[in-house]
Amino acid sequence: MSYENHGVISMAARYEPLENSSLKCVVIGDTGSGKSALAHRIAAQEFKSESDPTLFDNFAATITVDGIPYHLSIFDTTGKHDMARLRALSYVKSDVVIVCFSVINLETFNNVKKFWVAELRHHLPRAPFLLVGTHTDVRYNTPDIQLTTDSFVSPGRGSDSALEIGAFTYLECSSLTGDGIDELCKEIVVAVSVKPTEISKKSTSCCAVS
Repeated sequence: MSYENHGVISMAARYEPLENSSLKCVVIGDTGSGKSALAHRIAAQEFKSESDPTLFDNFAATITVDGIPYHLSIFDTTGKHDMARLRALSYVKSDVVIVCFSVINLETFNNVKKFWVAELRHHLPRAPFLLVGTHTDVRYNTPDIQLTTDSFVSPGRGSDSALEIGAFTYLECSSLTGDGIDELCKEIVVAVSVKPTEISKKSTSCCAVS
């Protein structure tokens, strides 16, 4: 499920096949943001729990968009803020970045704007990035009364944040169930295909895509 709000661009707009079929994607976010399980799900198409904090890992996946296969190298990085120098190596020559947070962990959400976007833009000032909310299976399996509390990030709040920080789009997914993973994979390719000038010219329309 993806959400488009006030010009956050979605897959439907302006996709053109890429000349280079090999892409590098870096996945960043706090420890506990669900990024490592997400990276593994994209590559292996199965769920793997995040038992130990990741220092560095990499995966390979093939994504097909409009019948064209793209070979994706996924670099999973440490989520510890004080290990920025180690993460810096992963940013080199990256085509696109996934910035993760957990929809059931407000700290991981708040740190996207407080920490991760600044680091990302320091190393990759023009690369497209996608804001991704994980652990949606937990949020949707919680009684509705709890969804009104400040313990969860709503789809609308995530979409608004994507607009504020300049993300290509906002998507939500579950590495456990696989919901939203296929759409995320396609959006990774689409984000690279859209020129930076097009990303900056955001429309003022508001809609949700499910």
